Amino acid sequence: MKKLKAVGIIAEYDPFHNGHLFQLKTAKEKTNADLVVVVMSSNWTQRGEPAIFDKWTRTQMALDNGVDLVIELPIQDAVQPAGIFATQAVKLINYLQCSFLSFGSEHADWDFNQFKKVNLNFELSFHKDYRKTYPQVFNQALQENLGLEINNPNDTLGFWYAQAAQKFNSNLELVPIDRKESNHSDENFSKEISSGKSIRMAIKNQQNDYLTYLPKSSINPNNLKPLFWDDFWPYLKYEITQISLSDLKEIYQMTDGLEYRFKKMALNANTFIEFVDAVKSKRYTYTRIQRLCVYVLFKMTVQNISECDSCLRILGTNQIGRQYLKQIKHECPVPIISKIDKNAFENQLYLECKAGTLTEMVNGKQQDLFQHSIII
Repeated sequence: MKKLKAVGIIAEYDPFHNGHLFQLKTAKEKTNADLVVVVMSSNWTQRGEPAIFDKWTRTQMALDNGVDLVIELPIQDAVQPAGIFATQAVKLINYLQCSFLSFGSEHADWDFNQFKKVNLNFELSFHKDYRKTYPQVFNQALQENLGLEINNPNDTLGFWYAQAAQKFNSNLELVPIDRKESNHSDENFSKEISSGKSIRMAIKNQQNDYLTYLPKSSINPNNLKPLFWDDFWPYLKYEITQISLSDLKEIYQMTDGLEYRFKKMALNANTFIEFVDAVKSKRYTYTRIQRLCVYVLFKMTVQNISECDSCLRILGTNQIGRQYLKQIKHECPVPIISKIDKNAFENQLYLECKAGTLTEMVNGKQQDLFQHSIII
């Protein structure tokens, strides 16, 4: 039997739009791969916000548009700075034995494979000047090592994908694809392909003009409630006001006395954005604060993050995806999970299932316990 070749994609599909469809088709054409495997963030995104639709809805969107296998990137790996996010996602791509990793890029003409050879060690310099943000220190290190600046989010992720590929599998070929028409942070619509941000803003504002930028199968078929931080703010405020200062200090990435600012600002904030605006300082970006809010909401600590063992959780698959899983399962070093039993609920996927329970409370759709993967 012919050995299948897979191209991997790391995505959020928040929601799945025309740009994602273009990337998916182009990735398959460029690599001549037999199937597309996606490692997808679960119910919370890298920027520290809830995905607008839950992971099962977005998995169905992906399968309906040509993805063959969807694997979950759980909350403790998905809600991370770019370097950690990329490392954890590429680790799963490596477990999945993908030959290629394709991603959108603002500079697809760059040879991202050359970044595998770059040795950046800038953590110490980050602590030398507390007034600088992480992106500023990152670019300072790039200037010193490469004479290069990377100021665009997709290019930045591409760099970290290269670093992770070198760590886990230097033979993984990186295949950047040029972003079309819109930039990552654009708030206005383009002609045919618009940014996820502009689409999410339109959904939040209940404007239907975003529909033309989605494949038909991505148009909310079950009239699900879209999710935003406002839906979770009462739970977050409760956690902040009830938790002790000593326990708040133990939350993952709670540094520099931020626990005092969290406690102080939560009391008078009426909305999530009021709270973030009050906590934010020059050193920390909005994204950094939003991620920290996720860690607080689910009481994430270094210890309980480290206790979540790696696994491949299947969210959805079609026939060729199942054939590929049979091909790789004997060489896969971690468990492959297609249904969440009590053991997975309480161990490997403890934090993910904890977060899923809250999503279920907000949108009414079952997320984890005894949930099977989608099969088409």
